[in-house]
Amino acid sequence: MKLTRPFVMVEKDVLFSTELTALEKLVYCVLCAFSDNNTRSCYPSYNTIAEKAGCSKKTAIQCVASLCEKGWMQKMEQWTKKGGHRSNRYFLSLSPEKQNTSPAPIEPEPPSQQKKFDSSSDDEPYWGYTERLEDVKQRIEYDYFAEHMPDQLYMVDFLCQCIPELYDTSFPEDRKLLNKVSSLEIIGFLHHTAGQNYSGVKNMKAYLKTMFLEYLRNEQLLLATAVPPKI
Repeated sequence: MKLTRPFVMVEKDVLFSTELTALEKLVYCVLCAFSDNNTRSCYPSYNTIAEKAGCSKKTAIQCVASLCEKGWMQKMEQWTKKGGHRSNRYFLSLSPEKQNTSPAPIEPEPPSQQKKFDSSSDDEPYWGYTERLEDVKQRIEYDYFAEHMPDQLYMVDFLCQCIPELYDTSFPEDRKLLNKVSSLEIIGFLHHTAGQNYSGVKNMKAYLKTMFLEYLRNEQLLLATAVPPKI
């Protein structure tokens, strides 16, 4: 059964469990909100988990460790191709009592065996923020903007920072759009926002992030509904 968004489905066994603390239940619910409908896996960073659960990063780490120890989820460490650590991948489980057989522990792959990252893949998880930012800059051909549109570079830098942040908090369909952002979408958005008055906007970052995501959705809709020319 697929999870229906924007609602989050959480097993009653989690909410009614007497062995889990309130914070552990909340962290589990946050992970459910990020999890893939089919695989029940997700990969938010500890900072993201802490932010959404309203706790400290240290508490988020402790809750994740406790949930793994108690059998409610599994954690797989992930690595970059250079050997650096990136966000863990989590696999949410049924209640320990309902697991007929204990799943084999998931061992992290050594860095040398990691699959080469393909930025065009819809399902490939992002890793550390610095590397995610560099990946975005490569995809949009950042050097082109630096050379040909230096007066717009501040906005390009802002969008490069926003894309990984939006990816962490977006639904799967929006993540696909974010994974496909290229220089064309950046240029289109720059034209879309040119000359607009932002004097009444209190939170510029949140406002532009929302505008950018809406722009991508609208462009996708226009592309999907476009009528091909008659030959």
